[in-house]
Amino acid sequence: MNTVNLLDIALVFMVLSIIPCIYRIIKGPTIPDRVIAVDSLATVIVVMLGVYSFVQGSVFFMDVALVISIIAFVGTVTIAKYLDEGVVF
Repeated sequence: MNTVNLLDIALVFMVLSIIPCIYRIIKGPTIPDRVIAVDSLATVIVVMLGVYSFVQGSVFFMDVALVISIIAFVGTVTIAKYLDEGVVF
């Protein structure tokens, strides 16, 4: 088995790991549970883009992964501050 086949298998497992994240986003009993699920989903998507970029031999997907990770971080911090203090600014 070469590296590309192993990375394809890893991509399949990452796609399967999206399912619990989506379930928690929909059925999460509290808002912080949903926020954590969205952050986890963004993390899985960023890792998938990184692996896919490596498999394809292209760096274009890494730009998308970087933007998604920045947006996810800022969104998580903003929502956490809003839930803690009630205001963002």
